[in-house]
This record gives sequence, C-alpha cells and structure tokens, in this order.
Amino acid sequence: MAVPDGESWSIQIYAFGRFEIMLDGELLRFRLKTPRKPLALLKALLCGGIGGVSQAALCDALWPEQEPWAAARSLHIAAFRLRGLLRRKSAVVMEGGRVALDPELCWVDAWAFEQQVAEAKDPTGLLWALRFYRGVFLGDSDHPFALEARERLRRKFIRAVLQLGRSYEQIGDINSAIDLYAMALDADCTSEDVHRGLMRCLALSGQSSAVAAAFQRCRTVLVRHFGTAPSPLTERIYQQACTARTGRGGQESPAGGI
Repeated sequence: MAVPDGESWSIQIYAFGRFEIMLDGELLRFRLKTPRKPLALLKALLCGGIGGVSQAALCDALWPEQEPWAAARSLHIAAFRLRGLLRRKSAVVMEGGRVALDPELCWVDAWAFEQQVAEAKDPTGLLWALRFYRGVFLGDSDHPFALEARERLRRKFIRAVLQLGRSYEQIGDINSAIDLYAMALDADCTSEDVHRGLMRCLALSGQSSAVAAAFQRCRTVLVRHFGTAPSPLTERIYQQACTARTGRGGQESPAGGI
C-alpha cells in the first residue's frame, strides 16, 4: 500500500489527527444526520487493519445490548449502509466470519504508516513513513478497539522517531534531529523520550534557552497527561544546559555541548 495518487484508490480514509473520508478526490460530507452506526463500523474496521474484524467481535462491540441474532442483523444493515456511504458495493467484504475493507479500493493512512515503517530499509524510508502520522489515531473515539489500535500505532511511531533521531545524532546531523523531534512532538507530545531527545540536541547545538523552553513544555505535558514529573535524566539535561548558559553569561553560542 503506497501513497495515494488520486487514481489508484477511489476511497481514501484519514484517521491520524482527523477523521476524513475522500471519495474520488472529494471530501465526504453529511448534510443532514450523521450515520452513526455505519461510521462506528468503519472506525472498527480501521482499527482491525487489512485483515478486518470478526463478526462476533463487531456485534459484541457495537450492539452489546442486543441478542446475538439481532446484533448480526444490525451488523449486516450497518455494512449495507456503509457500502452506500462509500459508494462502492465491494468496499466492505463479509466472508469467513469476518468483515474487512477491500484494500484494493480503500487506502488508509494508518495502514500505510504501519506498512511503510515495517518496510523501511534506511533513514529516508523511515522518514517517509513518519509523515503519515499527523496526530493520534481516531482521537474522537473512546471505544476499546480504538484505544488499543491508538496505543499500538503510537508505540510504533515513537520507536521509529527515536531510531531515526539516534541515526541523525550518530552522524552529527543535529539540526535534522532537532527538526525530527520537534515534528514528532507536534504530532504526539506525550513521549518523554522524544522531549529528552529534543532537549539533548538543542543543548548540543548550544541553544540553552531553547532547552529550558523544551523542558517546561515537557513538564507541563507530563503533569497534564500522567500526573508525573520529568525523570531525573530529563532534569539533568535541563540543569546542565542552565549551568552552561550561566557559564556563558547568558549568551547563546552557535554550537557546543553539555
């Protein structure tokens, strides 16, 4: 699954940072009532990946209050309506006890991200994969399907960022590492490891005041999301940068270390 070119896939679905459906290059909009259940089914299928989700799991998740036979009927109705929304009868496949989107018709940014990360052979390939990740996965959904998929994708994103960032640092390309870590934090600000990577590279480039600003952002994020303080290692990078700045009389240097 490659990057959409506007022709290969008639259906393009974006779930990172926003939830949007593009049909033949046009954004799908709902003028009247939003079709809640078909969209809930679609989001569940996005979470399941190319292999889809078992019909039993979908019935339990989307119609937990119904009897099994009634839930199965509701699933078939939702799938029929979803096909109508996507304007392709074959877009939703139901066979072998599973429901899935047809990957020949549907391009999904989250699926492309996972595939590109898995296939990346070098830093360029890894950087290309990271560009798909533009925010948390299905951030408006609190369903367990979405929560599990969101955390899995987030782990892959953070791991890939740290791997690429270390490769930049090892060859001395500190500016690229700074840009990468800053980009990653704009997409997902909750990784202390990424905050620390940014602080470390800013310190290496002699930007002590920027290190202090990055540390304050890190501390605010950790308190807001987890109720915790920065780790001793993060604190140490900050304190060393402050000491270096004081030693220079408060002046920033174009390059240097801690």
